[in-house]
Parts: sequence; structure tokens; C-alpha cells
Amino acid sequence: MKRQRTWVLILFVLLLLPNCGGSSRSPRTDVPPPPAFTPAAAPPAADAMWKEAEKAQKAGNTAAAISTWERIIQQYPNTNMAPRAFDAIGVALLQQGQYERSLQYLDYLIYAYPRWEGINQAKVDRLRVLWGLGKKKQVMKEATPIWDAAQGTPEIQVGLSAFMAGAYGGDGELDTAFDWATAGFGAAKTPEQNKILAQVTLDLLKNADEGILRKLSGRKNTTDFMRVFLDYRLSQLEQQKGNPEVVRDRLRALLTQYPDHPIAPEIQAAFRGAPVPAQQQQQQQRQLPQTQTAGLPVNADRIGCLLPLNGPFAKYGDMVMRGLAAANADWTEKHSGEKVNLVVKDVGAEAEPARQSIQDLATDDGVLAVVGPIGAQAAKAVAPLADGLGMPTLTLTQKEDEQASSGFVLHVFLDNRDMIRTLVRHCREKMGFTRFAALYPDDRYGQRLSKIFAEVVQELGGNMLASVSYKEKSTDFKEPIQKLMNISKKNAPPTGTDATPFEALFIPDQVQTLSLIAPQLPYNNIVGTTLLGTNLWGEGPLVQAGGVYVEQAIFVTPFFADSQDPQVQAFRQKYQALYNASPSYLEAQAYDALTLLLEARQSLSPASMNRSALMQNLTQMRGFRGLAGVYNFTPSGALERDYLLLQVAGGQIVPVNQ
Repeated sequence: MKRQRTWVLILFVLLLLPNCGGSSRSPRTDVPPPPAFTPAAAPPAADAMWKEAEKAQKAGNTAAAISTWERIIQQYPNTNMAPRAFDAIGVALLQQGQYERSLQYLDYLIYAYPRWEGINQAKVDRLRVLWGLGKKKQVMKEATPIWDAAQGTPEIQVGLSAFMAGAYGGDGELDTAFDWATAGFGAAKTPEQNKILAQVTLDLLKNADEGILRKLSGRKNTTDFMRVFLDYRLSQLEQQKGNPEVVRDRLRALLTQYPDHPIAPEIQAAFRGAPVPAQQQQQQQRQLPQTQTAGLPVNADRIGCLLPLNGPFAKYGDMVMRGLAAANADWTEKHSGEKVNLVVKDVGAEAEPARQSIQDLATDDGVLAVVGPIGAQAAKAVAPLADGLGMPTLTLTQKEDEQASSGFVLHVFLDNRDMIRTLVRHCREKMGFTRFAALYPDDRYGQRLSKIFAEVVQELGGNMLASVSYKEKSTDFKEPIQKLMNISKKNAPPTGTDATPFEALFIPDQVQTLSLIAPQLPYNNIVGTTLLGTNLWGEGPLVQAGGVYVEQAIFVTPFFADSQDPQVQAFRQKYQALYNASPSYLEAQAYDALTLLLEARQSLSPASMNRSALMQNLTQMRGFRGLAGVYNFTPSGALERDYLLLQVAGGQIVPVNQ
């Protein structure tokens, strides 16, 4: 130990000599290397001195800190405090721009303590010094070996790649800088490391022009992950050109494909702030003067509700209100002191009352967010204002395929296409069905659902033999059933038997109508066919009404009141006790909508309580388990959820294993 101490002291004295009398001589190079050893643990006295140095540094007295670190080196050269002190002095001098002196300390550290656990970080610090001295070629030569030596220590590799990317980027060598950033992401293991590299990469590209971006994107070694940065920068350039539709399309595509990318929040914010197409923008400006969006009040305890309280849709408004009230009561019970006030506006299917009501909720009532409306036309009318007001709005409507995207509107109603895809996929993959048919009511719902069913069957590789409608309020279905059979037989491949051509028959209608259709099927030679339905079958007494004719029938739904799920059971019991009835999907969906908002609000502090932060929390929610399924939002506002498959078996409705 004495011999080791002697070597370290010799090195330290040699280190100090060049600094005496203002000398700038280089350190001695004719001293043989010391024997490699592993530093021992430092005694309490050394630890106390270290805290003294840290205190001085925090107070801005760097000279005193360096003096204390030097005393640690002199008094405890064989402990792990000595290399830490060398590194601390080197970094402190680096931060002061004293590159030459910093290099001397770091050189001696690497020379004397090659086995120190922090040696790779010290080497990275030394590269920073060399770059500051303009020794670019030396940095390029030494960086890769340091990277290789740091395998298995992502914090070192990430720090090195971030430094090298920034250094090369500042020197105008964007290709090499981009490669270093790419390597860093390959080594990163934590969200914080990804965040550091994401910011470095964004800084790299902030001034890049279209030509450079497309050149980088076209390289063979550029990954899809890194192209997200390039596409995001390209969207910024398109915005500067005044191409709002291109910007929104590009941002929407990025959010859909890469919802968990480190810069997804940046893209999300840009998407909400991106100009809407001119026609929508003019409409929005007519509806909401710009002066009304500034300084709007926000009350964290107020949630607005746009519901039909009168007129032909009042019963649906009552159902939603019951679900909201139940969610409010449960939330208050579990979170004492976090009261929620529901501010309700009477809004039917008309557009103008919906527009005026959401504006009043924002400017007069200062609500934090809005649930509703429940009509498609009202929802479309509200969307531009929700964007202009920055108002998170959870509509109880489906997002129509042709509907324009909105930055602050989330459609939390069931999605018919996703629901039917769940049904058909089960038939194709689990049951092996290939031949399908549909018998549907000739109304808007039936037309839309049968069209989606046919598209999904084709999408999943099935064969749609026939799709036939029947008149609303029919009781005799002989004619449409025979027509269905005739068309199916013509389209079915020959089998040599007189069996029913299709294996599954889709009937998107109420249980009452199904109970009339099902008994007529075998009398028209449709036997051995599995009946398929939608969530409407879960809203009525399917088994009692259909009897043996609906045995083995399968339907898909987001909510089933008779589910054995404890959460659903608790909700059903409370609801039945209050209203002497079983809850439907609409009450369950309203319950989930308000709970989603309150869960997103939960993580906001009073200082960060604003609508944009709430919206960001909503779109980052993953795996929220509600009454009507498990919810996952993409940053673009699309809702992904699971659906239940239920089957009639032995006169009971039972879950289907998916």
C-alpha cells in the first residue's frame, strides 16, 4: 500500500508542478506507469471532506471545492475518493473553459486509476476537453474504442453518443451526428435516456432543410424509428410552406404508427396546434372570435355535459346522466375531498345549440372538460370549437370514417368496424368458417353494419355469399330469406350436397326482430348455420325470446350487464337498487367516460391543471379497465379497445374464449 501511495503522490506532485508560477509545461511523460490497483473504500473523514467540497461548489465557490478535492487526493490517494476527486476537478475546470488544466487532471486520472469503476465516464469527459481544444481528429479516433469498452453500461454509451452527436452537429457534419444519435438509441434502456437522445436529435435537425432530410431518410442504415424525427421535421417545413392538410396527414400518420415514440408528445402537440384546412379554419373563425380563447377560466372541479334532456332523444340523455351520476358518486366515495360538479347543457341533435353550449361551458362556466354530445351532427359541429377552445371533449358517438380529425375530441363510443372485426376474426380463426351471409334491416344502421360486415369478411379472407335486406317492422321474412338462399347458392362453390351454402349468418337487429327471424330459418332450409349479432343482442332477453332457435348464436359487445366481472357486478347492483332496471351499454359508457377524465385529472398538480395537460394525459392512457372494456388511446386520439364475445350455450349466455 505504501508503494501505491508513493506512485499516486508522485503523479499528483508532477501534476501540480506545471501550475506553479503560471507555467504551462506539459506533464512528465518519462515516469513509468504505477502498478494497477483497485481503490479501497474511503474512510468517514474523506466522505466529510467530499461533502464540504460539494457544498462549496453548490455555493459557486469552485476554487474552494477544487482545493478540498486536492486535499482528498493528497490524504487518501489509495481510496475510491481519489479518482472521484480527480474527475470532479477535471469536470469543474472543463465547465470553466480551462481545457488545458482539465486535460491534465483527467489524463492523470486515467493513467493512475485504470480500474476505477468510473473510468469510462472520465474518458468521455476527456473527449469533451479535447473537442474544446479543437483536437477533432483525436476525438474521432478515441470515441469508438470508448464506446466499445462501455458495452453493458448504457448510461455511458448514451452520454457519449449524445455528446458526439451534438459535437458533430455543431460542426456541420449532420450525417455523422445522426449516426451517433442512432447508436445511442440502440443502447438506451430507460425513458429518460431516450428523452435525452430525442432532444439531441431534435436539436440536430431543427435547421435541416428538405434536401438533407430526404438524403438522411433515403440511406439504407436509417431505421424507421429514426425516420420519425425526419418526418416530423419535414412536417414543420410543410407548415412553413402553408400546406396544413399535408402537415396534419403526416402528423396523424406518425402518431398512428408510432404512439410510443419518444417524441410522440412533441408530435401530438404539433398535431393539435397544426392549422386546419382553410374551409374548416374559416368555419372555426366564424364560430369563435380569437379574443374569446385568451385567458379562459378553468375550474378543475367542473365537467361539462352536452346531453338531450328534452325531445325525442331525452331517454338517451337520461341514460347517460345516470351513468355519469354513478361514476361521480363512486369517484367521490373513493377520493374524499375531490368533488366533481357536472354542468349540464340541454343539447339535442341540432348543430347550433351544441356550438353555443360548448362555448358557454368554456367561457361562462370554465369547465375543465366536456362529456358529449351523443348525436353525430352535434359532435361534428362541436369539434372545431373544441379545437379552438382547447377543450378536451369525450363524445359518445362513433368516429365516422369520413370525419375530419380533431385535436381535442375523443370518440369514446363503440367502434362498429372494430367490433365486427372481432366477431369475424373469431369465426375465421377459431371456428374455421369461410362462407358468410347477412340479413339486415333496410335502415341506416342495418345498411351501415351489413356493409362493414361484408368489407371485414373480405379483409379477413372470407367469402361473402349474399347480403339481403328486409323492410323495417316486418313480421314475415319468407321472401328475403328465400332471396338470400337463392343468391348464396349461385355464389357458393359446388359441394355436391344440398346443405346451407353459408356457415354463418349476420343479423344486425334488435332481439325482438331476431326472435321473429330465427324460427323462420329452418322452415326455409337454413339449418346448421351459426347466427351472428352485435351488441344489440345484449340489450334484450335473447335466450327467452329466441329459444332453441338461437342456440349456439354468437354476438359481440363492449358491455354485458350479466358479466361475472366484479366491477360490472358492483355497478349493476347499485344501478338496479336505484332504478329497478338493468344498465345498458350507454350508462356503462357514460360511467367510463367520466372516470377516464377524472383519472387523467388525478395526476395533474394545481400548478399544471390546464386543459392541454389533461388532454395529453388522456391520450397517454393505456390499459384503463372500464365497465365497457379495456381502453387504450393513441396520441392522435384514436381509441383502441377490446370487445366481448358471447354465445348461447345450453340456454345460457356464456363468454367465448378468444
